[in-house]
Amino acid sequence: MSDMLENLNPMLDRNADRGAKLLERAFSAAQPGAVFGQPVTVGDYTVITASEVTAGGGFGSGAGFGPPARALKQAAEEESSPSQPPMAGGGGFGGGGGSAGRPVAAIVIGPGGVKVQPIVDLNKIGLAAITAGGAMLIVLGRMCRSSAGSPHPLTPSPVGRGGTKG
Repeated sequence: MSDMLENLNPMLDRNADRGAKLLERAFSAAQPGAVFGQPVTVGDYTVITASEVTAGGGFGSGAGFGPPARALKQAAEEESSPSQPPMAGGGGFGGGGGSAGRPVAAIVIGPGGVKVQPIVDLNKIGLAAITAGGAMLIVLGRMCRSSAGSPHPLTPSPVGRGGTKG
């Protein structure tokens, strides 16, 4: 049992080091050099690209040793050899991450001054339009279904319905 405990701590330390290196690599994408490209000069004009860079990640860990409480209770009821407690183990570590970048503008420096030319992502605009249109259709469909059985709130109800004749 002590051998397993001795091996568990170095394993967790190695995994923590690996996680730190992975995190360092993932966030290296958020450096200013990743956002602004190298200037390109042609004649009197210099162009610098600007990008959007996103990064994210998640990590986990784990440890453990020994059987669950119900196994200990069962072993005590069976009166198995009390000098040899049941053994178990543990460990674990996990993680993941990613980064992405896309151009968003070109900065043009020339004799007439500085101009920022946005780079339009038509795919992103199209996906946003499709998503918004789909959401509106879903809401409209639900509104129509919920009001199908009930009269419109601004329409007066006919005389005598639900009441008494005078």
